[in-house]
Amino acid sequence: MRLDNPLQDLYNRIKVVAFTGMRQGLTEAQCESLRQLLKEISPRRLIHGDCIGGDAMAHEIAEDLGIKTVTRPCNLRGQRAFTGAEALAEPEDPLVRNRKMVDESHALIGCPSSKQQELRSGTWATIRYAKKMDGLVWLVFPDGSIQPPSGL
Repeated sequence: MRLDNPLQDLYNRIKVVAFTGMRQGLTEAQCESLRQLLKEISPRRLIHGDCIGGDAMAHEIAEDLGIKTVTRPCNLRGQRAFTGAEALAEPEDPLVRNRKMVDESHALIGCPSSKQQELRSGTWATIRYAKKMDGLVWLVFPDGSIQPPSGL
């Protein structure tokens, strides 16, 4: 006998997920957990910042799962991955575009480099902003563990 997922009603309302991750890339465990989380939530669209590392890896995972990918690229050309996803806007300052990604989504998945918050980290700044806006935020840590949004 299969039990229904009690979070399915919530997942059905999440159409657009924003992603933030590290330029160094994701660990293998983060990639596996991100893949499982995206399968579970099953959004129609993933917005990312088109940066090298984590964004490019999340892009590949989403595309593999059949999730449409769009970007809000940054204006730091040397950090761009040029994933080929449709751009939602002209390149902008990373902190500006990160806030816009959060504002344009129903949830955020963050893949930080550690469980400890870091200052001067775009990934953590985006996570803090999403939480401040009372957004749904899933964190996927380097060991693959997932911290769901508060209250779930």
